[in-house]
Amino acid sequence: MNSRGLSALIVGLITFSATGCGVAYRLTGREAFDIPGISMEPTIKKGERVVAHLTDGDYAPHEGDVIVYKAPPSWSNGNQSALRISRVIGTPEVDVRCCDDAGHLDLDGKPLSEPYLATRAASAVDFDVVVPPGRLWVMGDSRDVSMDSRAHLADSDKGTISVADVVGVVDVPDRAG
Repeated sequence: MNSRGLSALIVGLITFSATGCGVAYRLTGREAFDIPGISMEPTIKKGERVVAHLTDGDYAPHEGDVIVYKAPPSWSNGNQSALRISRVIGTPEVDVRCCDDAGHLDLDGKPLSEPYLATRAASAVDFDVVVPPGRLWVMGDSRDVSMDSRAHLADSDKGTISVADVVGVVDVPDRAG
Protein backbone atom coordinates (compact mmCIF):
# COMPACT_ATOMS: atom_id res chain seq x y z
CA MET A 1 0.00 0.00 0.00
CA ASN A 2 1.42 3.38 -0.94
CA SER A 3 1.55 6.35 1.48
CA ARG A 4 -1.50 7.98 -0.12
CA GLY A 5 -3.59 4.82 0.36
CA LEU A 6 -2.33 4.43 3.93
CA SER A 7 -3.25 8.06 4.70
CA ALA A 8 -6.76 7.55 3.29
CA LEU A 9 -7.15 4.39 5.39
CA ILE A 10 -6.07 6.21 8.58
CA VAL A 11 -8.42 9.15 7.90
CA GLY A 12 -11.26 6.71 7.22
CA LEU A 13 -10.62 4.79 10.45
CA ILE A 14 -10.48 8.00 12.48
CA THR A 15 -13.70 9.24 10.91
CA PHE A 16 -15.38 5.88 11.54
CA SER A 17 -14.20 5.87 15.18
CA ALA A 18 -15.51 9.38 15.80
CA THR A 19 -18.90 8.70 14.25
CA GLY A 20 -18.97 5.08 15.42
CA CYS A 21 -19.05 6.18 19.07
CA GLY A 22 -22.33 7.98 18.44
CA VAL A 23 -23.74 4.91 16.72
CA ALA A 24 -22.54 2.64 19.55
CA TYR A 25 -24.11 4.91 22.15
CA ARG A 26 -27.40 4.96 20.25
CA LEU A 27 -27.41 1.16 20.00
CA THR A 28 -27.11 0.94 23.80
CA GLY A 29 -29.80 3.55 24.45
CA ARG A 30 -27.31 6.28 25.33
CA GLU A 31 -26.16 9.52 23.75
CA ALA A 32 -23.26 11.90 24.35
CA PHE A 33 -23.88 15.62 24.88
CA ASP A 34 -21.37 18.49 24.99
CA ILE A 35 -21.89 20.96 27.83
CA PRO A 36 -21.68 24.55 26.53
CA GLY A 37 -22.16 26.47 29.79
CA ILE A 38 -21.33 26.64 33.48
CA SER A 39 -24.80 26.17 35.01
CA MET A 40 -23.99 22.64 36.28
CA GLU A 41 -20.55 23.39 37.76
CA PRO A 42 -18.87 22.03 39.78
CA THR A 43 -20.62 18.73 38.99
CA ILE A 44 -20.18 19.04 35.22
CA LYS A 45 -17.72 21.54 33.82
CA LYS A 46 -18.14 23.70 30.71
CA GLY A 47 -16.77 21.90 27.66
CA GLU A 48 -17.16 18.41 29.12
CA ARG A 49 -18.98 15.67 27.30
CA VAL A 50 -21.53 13.66 29.26
CA VAL A 51 -23.36 10.47 28.41
CA ALA A 52 -27.08 10.14 29.12
CA HIS A 53 -29.36 7.12 29.18
CA LEU A 54 -32.09 8.03 26.70
CA THR A 55 -35.59 7.96 28.15
CA ASP A 56 -37.57 7.37 24.95
CA GLY A 57 -40.52 9.08 26.63
CA ASP A 58 -40.49 6.62 29.54
CA TYR A 59 -38.92 8.46 32.47
CA ALA A 60 -39.74 7.96 36.15
CA PRO A 61 -38.28 11.12 37.77
CA HIS A 62 -36.15 11.03 40.89
CA GLU A 63 -34.99 13.95 42.98
CA GLY A 64 -31.31 14.61 42.23
CA ASP A 65 -31.27 13.18 38.69
CA VAL A 66 -29.23 15.25 36.25
CA ILE A 67 -31.26 15.39 33.06
CA VAL A 68 -31.04 16.61 29.48
CA TYR A 69 -34.39 18.03 28.39
CA LYS A 70 -36.12 19.98 25.65
CA ALA A 71 -36.54 23.49 26.99
CA PRO A 72 -40.06 24.89 26.85
CA PRO A 73 -40.43 27.47 24.04
CA SER A 74 -40.70 30.30 26.59
CA TRP A 75 -37.27 29.29 27.99
CA SER A 76 -35.51 29.31 24.66
CA ASN A 77 -36.92 32.22 22.67
CA GLY A 78 -39.29 29.89 20.81
CA ASN A 79 -36.58 27.40 19.80
CA GLN A 80 -38.33 24.09 20.49
CA SER A 81 -35.21 22.05 19.72
CA ALA A 82 -33.08 23.72 22.42
CA LEU A 83 -31.67 21.20 24.88
CA ARG A 84 -30.70 22.06 28.45
CA ILE A 85 -29.14 20.23 31.35
CA SER A 86 -30.28 20.63 34.96
CA ARG A 87 -30.86 18.73 38.17
CA VAL A 88 -34.32 17.49 39.15
CA ILE A 89 -35.23 19.15 42.43
CA GLY A 90 -39.01 18.77 42.57
CA THR A 91 -40.90 15.79 41.22
CA PRO A 92 -44.65 15.79 40.51
CA GLU A 93 -46.87 16.95 43.39
CA VAL A 94 -43.94 17.91 45.66
CA ASP A 95 -43.94 21.32 47.39
CA VAL A 96 -40.59 23.00 46.64
CA ARG A 97 -39.81 26.06 48.74
CA CYS A 98 -36.88 28.37 49.23
CA CYS A 99 -35.65 28.64 51.75
CA ASP A 100 -35.80 27.32 55.30
CA ASP A 101 -34.19 29.14 58.24
CA ALA A 102 -30.82 27.52 57.46
CA GLY A 103 -30.97 28.64 53.80
CA HIS A 104 -31.75 25.19 52.36
CA LEU A 105 -34.39 24.25 49.84
CA ASP A 106 -37.36 22.56 51.45
CA LEU A 107 -39.20 19.62 49.85
CA ASP A 108 -42.56 18.86 51.46
CA GLY A 109 -41.34 20.42 54.73
CA LYS A 110 -37.94 18.65 54.83
CA PRO A 111 -34.60 20.34 54.11
CA LEU A 112 -32.80 19.15 50.98
CA SER A 113 -29.11 18.28 51.36
CA GLU A 114 -27.23 19.60 48.32
CA PRO A 115 -23.50 18.81 48.61
CA TYR A 116 -23.10 19.40 44.85
CA LEU A 117 -23.80 23.17 44.95
CA ALA A 118 -21.17 25.59 43.65
CA THR A 119 -21.97 28.03 46.48
CA ARG A 120 -23.54 27.66 49.92
CA ALA A 121 -26.71 29.51 48.92
CA ALA A 122 -29.49 27.25 47.68
CA SER A 123 -31.09 30.23 45.92
CA ALA A 124 -31.14 34.00 46.02
CA VAL A 125 -34.76 33.88 44.82
CA ASP A 126 -37.54 32.96 47.23
CA PHE A 127 -40.30 30.71 45.87
CA ASP A 128 -42.92 28.20 46.95
CA VAL A 129 -44.25 25.95 44.17
CA VAL A 130 -46.23 22.73 44.24
CA VAL A 131 -45.04 20.86 41.15
CA PRO A 132 -48.05 19.92 38.97
CA PRO A 133 -48.63 16.28 37.96
CA GLY A 134 -46.47 15.29 34.97
CA ARG A 135 -44.03 18.17 35.53
CA LEU A 136 -40.63 18.81 37.17
CA TRP A 137 -38.88 21.68 38.99
CA VAL A 138 -35.25 21.84 37.79
CA MET A 139 -32.22 23.84 38.91
CA GLY A 140 -28.56 24.08 37.96
CA ASP A 141 -25.80 23.39 40.48
CA SER A 142 -24.23 26.82 39.91
CA ARG A 143 -27.25 28.71 41.20
CA ASP A 144 -25.80 32.19 40.66
CA VAL A 145 -25.75 31.73 36.87
CA SER A 146 -28.32 29.03 36.11
CA MET A 147 -31.41 30.10 34.13
CA ASP A 148 -33.58 27.34 35.54
CA SER A 149 -37.11 26.96 36.91
CA ARG A 150 -36.65 30.01 39.17
CA ALA A 151 -36.21 32.30 36.16
CA HIS A 152 -39.57 31.19 34.76
CA LEU A 153 -41.86 31.45 37.79
CA ALA A 154 -44.12 33.91 35.92
CA ASP A 155 -44.62 31.50 32.98
CA SER A 156 -47.94 29.68 32.67
CA ASP A 157 -46.32 26.46 33.94
CA LYS A 158 -44.80 28.27 36.96
CA GLY A 159 -41.24 27.35 36.01
CA THR A 160 -41.83 23.64 35.58
CA ILE A 161 -41.00 21.42 32.63
CA SER A 162 -42.90 18.42 31.31
CA VAL A 163 -41.64 14.97 32.30
CA ALA A 164 -42.27 14.03 28.65
CA ASP A 165 -39.60 16.57 27.58
CA VAL A 166 -36.81 14.70 29.37
CA VAL A 167 -34.45 13.33 26.72
CA GLY A 168 -32.02 11.48 28.98
CA VAL A 169 -30.60 10.95 32.45
CA VAL A 170 -26.90 11.82 32.71
CA ASP A 171 -24.19 9.56 34.05
CA VAL A 172 -22.70 12.16 36.41
CA PRO A 173 -18.88 12.25 36.30
CA ASP A 174 -17.16 10.91 39.44
CA ARG A 175 -15.03 13.71 40.89
CA ALA A 176 -13.78 11.70 43.89
CA GLY A 177 -10.09 11.23 44.39
